[in-house]
Amino acid sequence: MKRFFRHGLAALLVLWACGAARGAQVVLFADGRTMTVERVERQGEMVMLTLEGGGFIAVPIHRVSNWSDLSVAGAKEPAVPRRGEAPWRLRAGAFAEAIGVAARRHEVDPVLLTAMAEVESAFDARAVSHKGASGLLQLMPETAERFGVGDVFDASQNVEGGARYLRWLLERYEGQTELALAGYNAGEAAVDRYQGIPPFPETRAYVTRVLQSVDRLSTESAAGRPQPVPRASGSNRSVSR
Repeated sequence: MKRFFRHGLAALLVLWACGAARGAQVVLFADGRTMTVERVERQGEMVMLTLEGGGFIAVPIHRVSNWSDLSVAGAKEPAVPRRGEAPWRLRAGAFAEAIGVAARRHEVDPVLLTAMAEVESAFDARAVSHKGASGLLQLMPETAERFGVGDVFDASQNVEGGARYLRWLLERYEGQTELALAGYNAGEAAVDRYQGIPPFPETRAYVTRVLQSVDRLSTESAAGRPQPVPRASGSNRSVSR
């Protein structure tokens, strides 16, 4: 099974590199890798990944974090860089205004919120994970209710709720961004139980990917030259939701 899974992932990487047909699906694995397949179907505790041209791979559900239609996730055209425009705004595209407003209101870094949206949903405001998390910042129903989000598929409401939760987590963990991200992914109870980033592969991969995106957005400029952007508060760098 391990050999089959490994060869299957290699095949998916080839598909990703070559581009996918319209209607293909983007699969986010728990270890942080993103792949493209023709179709995804959950069957009990397994996820069936259908390859283009025939064949499939059966993957345990715990290895898969999320998936969405490529035609939706990749629908937005890349923004045209304009000199002086913050890189996070270019990356956030149509969601930049909502992210900026929520970031100012709740005093969180818009770069961090943008990186979270990129990793959480690939900027797909209609994304729904197999665990039930929804929208741009993948809010679980109880989290959405807790932070006053009436419509999780409304990008502005979703970002507002996610920013409020992130601010709450940053205050809880005294500005330690890594722990706040771990809490966002795995829940604050898990962070408290392990007194740090939980040893969940998905959570550790999530924290790493978000912080890598923050680093990238913080050192890019619209003109392609280094231009530092202030990081979120905190000096430290976190499966079930």
